[in-house]
Amino acid sequence: MSNIGVTDRLSLLIVIIFYSATVFIGYNFINKNYKKTSLKQETNKRLVHLVLIRFKDDINNKELQKVTDGAYELQKISAVQDLNFSNNVSPEGLSKGYTHSLTMKFSQAKDRDSLYLPHPIHQDFVKLFVPLTKSVLVFDYWE
Repeated sequence: MSNIGVTDRLSLLIVIIFYSATVFIGYNFINKNYKKTSLKQETNKRLVHLVLIRFKDDINNKELQKVTDGAYELQKISAVQDLNFSNNVSPEGLSKGYTHSLTMKFSQAKDRDSLYLPHPIHQDFVKLFVPLTKSVLVFDYWE
Protein backbone atom coordinates (compact mmCIF):
# COMPACT_ATOMS: atom_id res chain seq x y z
CA MET A 1 0.00 0.00 0.00
CA SER A 2 1.16 3.44 -0.70
CA ASN A 3 1.10 6.29 1.71
CA ILE A 4 -1.13 9.31 1.09
CA GLY A 5 1.08 12.35 0.83
CA VAL A 6 0.48 15.91 2.01
CA THR A 7 -0.39 17.06 -1.51
CA ASP A 8 -3.02 14.36 -1.86
CA ARG A 9 -4.54 15.27 1.50
CA LEU A 10 -4.61 18.96 0.57
CA SER A 11 -6.24 18.16 -2.81
CA LEU A 12 -8.88 16.03 -1.07
CA LEU A 13 -9.57 18.81 1.43
CA ILE A 14 -9.98 21.38 -1.39
CA VAL A 15 -12.40 19.06 -3.26
CA ILE A 16 -14.47 18.50 -0.09
CA ILE A 17 -14.63 22.25 0.68
CA PHE A 18 -15.55 23.08 -2.94
CA TYR A 19 -18.26 20.39 -3.06
CA SER A 20 -19.71 21.44 0.31
CA ALA A 21 -19.78 25.11 -0.71
CA THR A 22 -21.49 24.25 -4.00
CA VAL A 23 -24.19 22.19 -2.25
CA PHE A 24 -24.69 24.87 0.42
CA ILE A 25 -25.01 27.71 -2.09
CA GLY A 26 -27.22 25.70 -4.43
CA TYR A 27 -29.59 24.59 -1.70
CA ASN A 28 -29.83 27.87 0.19
CA PHE A 29 -29.84 30.45 -2.61
CA ILE A 30 -30.70 29.00 -6.01
CA ASN A 31 -33.58 26.88 -4.71
CA LYS A 32 -35.19 29.88 -2.94
CA ASN A 33 -34.99 32.02 -6.06
CA TYR A 34 -36.60 29.22 -8.08
CA LYS A 35 -39.51 29.00 -5.63
CA LYS A 36 -40.03 32.77 -5.71
CA THR A 37 -40.09 32.75 -9.51
CA SER A 38 -42.56 29.85 -9.58
CA LEU A 39 -44.90 31.54 -7.12
CA LYS A 40 -44.72 34.80 -9.03
CA GLN A 41 -45.68 33.06 -12.27
CA GLU A 42 -48.62 31.33 -10.57
CA THR A 43 -49.95 34.57 -9.10
CA ASN A 44 -49.89 36.22 -12.54
CA LYS A 45 -52.38 33.67 -13.85
CA ARG A 46 -56.00 34.68 -14.11
CA LEU A 47 -59.09 32.52 -14.17
CA VAL A 48 -61.06 32.95 -17.38
CA HIS A 49 -64.81 32.35 -17.07
CA LEU A 50 -66.22 31.69 -20.53
CA VAL A 51 -69.96 31.34 -21.09
CA LEU A 52 -71.19 30.28 -24.54
CA ILE A 53 -74.85 31.04 -25.20
CA ARG A 54 -77.46 29.63 -27.55
CA PHE A 55 -80.52 31.87 -27.38
CA LYS A 56 -84.05 30.73 -28.13
CA ASP A 57 -85.12 31.30 -31.74
CA ASP A 58 -87.86 33.77 -30.80
CA ILE A 59 -85.67 36.21 -28.82
CA ASN A 60 -86.25 39.77 -29.98
CA ASN A 61 -83.88 42.75 -30.13
CA LYS A 62 -85.32 44.34 -26.99
CA GLU A 63 -84.73 41.16 -24.95
CA LEU A 64 -81.23 40.79 -26.39
CA GLN A 65 -80.45 44.39 -25.43
CA LYS A 66 -81.64 43.70 -21.85
CA VAL A 67 -79.30 40.69 -21.71
CA THR A 68 -76.42 42.77 -23.09
CA ASP A 69 -77.04 45.53 -20.54
CA GLY A 70 -77.35 42.94 -17.77
CA ALA A 71 -74.09 41.30 -18.82
CA TYR A 72 -72.22 44.59 -18.59
CA GLU A 73 -73.81 45.26 -15.18
CA LEU A 74 -71.68 42.33 -13.96
CA GLN A 75 -68.67 44.68 -14.16
CA LYS A 76 -69.98 46.35 -11.00
CA ILE A 77 -68.96 43.25 -9.05
CA SER A 78 -65.50 44.10 -7.71
CA ALA A 79 -64.00 40.67 -8.47
CA VAL A 80 -64.86 40.79 -12.19
CA GLN A 81 -62.04 41.79 -14.53
CA ASP A 82 -62.00 42.33 -18.31
CA LEU A 83 -65.65 41.53 -19.05
CA ASN A 84 -66.74 41.11 -22.68
CA PHE A 85 -70.13 40.15 -24.12
CA SER A 86 -70.18 39.56 -27.86
CA ASN A 87 -71.72 37.64 -30.73
CA ASN A 88 -69.96 34.91 -32.66
CA VAL A 89 -68.12 36.15 -35.77
CA SER A 90 -66.31 32.93 -36.70
CA PRO A 91 -66.54 32.04 -40.41
CA GLU A 92 -65.82 28.34 -39.74
CA GLY A 93 -69.41 27.26 -39.12
CA LEU A 94 -68.49 25.18 -36.07
CA SER A 95 -70.43 27.13 -33.43
CA LYS A 96 -73.04 24.36 -32.93
CA GLY A 97 -75.72 27.03 -32.53
CA TYR A 98 -73.92 29.11 -29.91
CA THR A 99 -74.33 32.70 -31.02
CA HIS A 100 -72.90 34.76 -28.14
CA SER A 101 -70.21 34.60 -25.50
CA LEU A 102 -69.69 36.21 -22.13
CA THR A 103 -66.09 36.26 -20.96
CA MET A 104 -64.64 37.63 -17.76
CA LYS A 105 -61.50 37.12 -15.74
CA PHE A 106 -60.83 36.68 -12.04
CA SER A 107 -57.55 36.93 -10.18
CA GLN A 108 -58.36 33.80 -8.17
CA ALA A 109 -60.97 31.06 -8.05
CA LYS A 110 -62.13 32.30 -4.66
CA ASP A 111 -63.26 35.57 -6.30
CA ARG A 112 -65.44 33.64 -8.74
CA ASP A 113 -66.82 31.27 -6.13
CA SER A 114 -67.30 33.53 -3.10
CA LEU A 115 -67.83 36.99 -4.60
CA TYR A 116 -69.18 36.66 -8.13
CA LEU A 117 -71.46 33.60 -8.16
CA PRO A 118 -73.53 34.49 -5.05
CA HIS A 119 -73.57 38.25 -5.77
CA PRO A 120 -77.09 39.74 -6.18
CA ILE A 121 -76.15 41.36 -9.53
CA HIS A 122 -75.12 37.94 -10.87
CA GLN A 123 -78.24 36.28 -9.46
CA ASP A 124 -80.46 38.93 -11.11
CA PHE A 125 -78.63 38.42 -14.41
CA VAL A 126 -79.19 34.65 -14.25
CA LYS A 127 -82.94 35.20 -13.67
CA LEU A 128 -83.09 37.50 -16.71
CA PHE A 129 -80.78 35.53 -18.96
CA VAL A 130 -81.52 31.81 -18.51
CA PRO A 131 -85.21 31.87 -19.58
CA LEU A 132 -84.14 33.34 -22.94
CA THR A 133 -81.64 30.57 -23.72
CA LYS A 134 -81.79 27.14 -25.33
CA SER A 135 -78.39 26.13 -24.04
CA VAL A 136 -75.51 27.54 -22.01
CA LEU A 137 -71.98 26.15 -21.85
CA VAL A 138 -69.66 27.35 -19.08
CA PHE A 139 -65.94 26.69 -19.41
CA ASP A 140 -63.34 28.04 -16.95
CA TYR A 141 -59.59 27.86 -17.41
CA TRP A 142 -56.36 29.44 -16.16
CA GLU A 143 -54.50 31.68 -18.60
